[in-house]
Amino acid sequence: MIKKFVPSLFILVGILVLLYPTLADRYEGYRQQRILQAWESNLRQLDMPEPEMPAVSSPTSAAQPDKPKTKPAAAKTPTAIGDAPVEGLLAIEAIDLRLPIVTDATPAHLKLSVASMLHTGKPGQVGNYAIAGHRNRTYGKNFNRLDEVKIGDVIVVETKEATYRYVVDSKQYVLPTQVEVLEGNGRDREITLITCHPMKNPTHRLIVKGKIQEKSTK
Repeated sequence: MIKKFVPSLFILVGILVLLYPTLADRYEGYRQQRILQAWESNLRQLDMPEPEMPAVSSPTSAAQPDKPKTKPAAAKTPTAIGDAPVEGLLAIEAIDLRLPIVTDATPAHLKLSVASMLHTGKPGQVGNYAIAGHRNRTYGKNFNRLDEVKIGDVIVVETKEATYRYVVDSKQYVLPTQVEVLEGNGRDREITLITCHPMKNPTHRLIVKGKIQEKSTK
């Protein structure tokens, strides 16, 4: 009796193995969108006015001098959504990209979204703010279209403190050992986006660099 089900079991296992990459990709895309939506919602909350407390009258209120009004503390935007420590949003209009930036480019974080690289610069500061990302085969996923970016395109980084606009000024392909592309020059406020090239059997790294053009504080 059991022997009759063995071929069907092998077929089912084979189907699941074939479907696994697609299902895993969709699940990671779902998690990415959930993080993006939650982070954007938190950023919008910072712009919402605080509700006014109703005035309470008392018999002696007329005799009391007015007390200075204190502004309620703004709601604190969390630095993590679920198990992913998100530090901001990355947007490149030229390639229709908008992604959460996860802190620390670990394998688990890069599987979820793009991630900043530790021991590099910070958004808007003098130094080189480096962000890494995979080039998934799904069109438009993560840094899949990064090679379409051109000189002069704008890279936007949005954090809870400010929005930074960088202009792309260089694009190059380097060997994985050429880590000097992550170093700052000590003068400029730079950003570096890094991914593998080509997508299949990568041998090099695609590097897109830009310098800050504008900063707007929230």
